[in-house]
Amino acid sequence: MPKKIIVPEPESGLKFIDVHCHMPFHRPKNDQLPTNKEQYLNYFKMGGQYLITSTIDMQTLNLTLDFMKKFEKNFGFTCGWAPQTVTYTPKDKYNLEWKKWIDFIQNNAEKYLGIGEIGLDFHHAKTLEKRNNQVEVFKKIIEITRDLNKPYILHVRNAAEQEFDKEHPKHRFNKKDGVNKEILNILNDFKIDPKGVMWHCFSGPEDYGRTLPNQGFILSVPSSAYGFNRWRNVTKFTPLESLVTETDSYYQHPYKRGPINVPSNVRYSVAAIAYSHNVTQKLVSEKTAINAKSFFNLNIE
Repeated sequence: MPKKIIVPEPESGLKFIDVHCHMPFHRPKNDQLPTNKEQYLNYFKMGGQYLITSTIDMQTLNLTLDFMKKFEKNFGFTCGWAPQTVTYTPKDKYNLEWKKWIDFIQNNAEKYLGIGEIGLDFHHAKTLEKRNNQVEVFKKIIEITRDLNKPYILHVRNAAEQEFDKEHPKHRFNKKDGVNKEILNILNDFKIDPKGVMWHCFSGPEDYGRTLPNQGFILSVPSSAYGFNRWRNVTKFTPLESLVTETDSYYQHPYKRGPINVPSNVRYSVAAIAYSHNVTQKLVSEKTAINAKSFFNLNIE
């Protein structure tokens, strides 16, 4: 029986940056989360230096703008149109919401830190038609935003083998890295500088954890890497200079997927990286904070 891996708890006194959470956001069912205000205040009390939330549509964008009327110190957001938004927004609302989002990003660049999360998710888009639609929308976003001088935050989720499109078995999407390759081809076609692109909640495959940093991309390690060896392994050989930390809260619990995750849990991401790279947690916290500040050009008070 394989020996159970025990990753050390996060140390006290760490300084950290959560580069990707969802707070404020739609509250989950059986809500046990602290209030948005409590999450925000506790994050900085525990060592947070800057907190970045990701919007995924107009509703979450408006929630964030409203929250920031009272809480904006060392708090910023990225402006996203997530692949799930592409797939699940009702057809009768989609065009109007899309136009509002495009108008905001084109006319309010000073208000947000980056474009994202955007990308492809072939777990949620099961059919070839839905996958092609996500691809076309992703291309449109890149085309519309590439001159805004903003970094990109990518949502990249490959289809699992059981999710391959059986009606089109030879299609290029039917590979364990089908989404990765599609994303890279599109970024290359639009001549997007990899140094301005972050792969949020990076999930592999493992060889991409080696090759993407060599091209200049930044990879973000979620707090769930603390509890899952698979999450740690995909960035085990990624240089610290190419890593940042996130929670993706309230998703991606450090121990299991579930509704209870908060931005201050990003210290578990620090602990996971320190374990996989065999270095100190203090070094990881320092390096990843520097990377985040540089990538987003953060002005920390």
